Amino acid sequence: MLSWKTRLLKPEDVEAILAAVANIRVQPFTLTQIAEFLPPEITKDRKKRRSISNLLQALVQIGYLSKPSERKWIKNSPSLSHFLSPLLIELGEVERKVFSRPAEERVIKLNHAPEREQYKQVQTRKDTSRA
Repeated sequence: MLSWKTRLLKPEDVEAILAAVANIRVQPFTLTQIAEFLPPEITKDRKKRRSISNLLQALVQIGYLSKPSERKWIKNSPSLSHFLSPLLIELGEVERKVFSRPAEERVIKLNHAPEREQYKQVQTRKDTSRA
C-alpha cells in the first residue's frame, strides 16, 4: 500500500527503505543517512531519491515518522510493525464486533368488541326470523 504513493519504487524498494528506517539509530535522521543503508540502484537515481522522500512523507501522514524540519525525520516507534501492532489489534476488535438489529416486534391487535356486536346482530337476526 505504501508503494501506491510512490510511482517509481517497486515493493522491494519500499521494503528496503522500511528496513533502512528501522535500522537507523540517529535521531533525527536525513535522507542522506537513510541512503547509506540502501542499495546503490535506488540511491543513484535522482527520481527514486525523490520517491524515497515521498514515501517518508507518507509515513509522516500515518504517524510512524515526525518531521521536525524541512529535511529531517524522527521515528515515533522503533519499527513500522511496532507502530502498527496496536492499531491492528484495535482494528481486529472493531471487525469482531457484531452489530445486531433489534428484532421487529410484531403485535397482532384483535378487536374483540366489534366481533361480539356482529355475533349479537347475527343472533338477533336469527331470532327475528323465527318469529
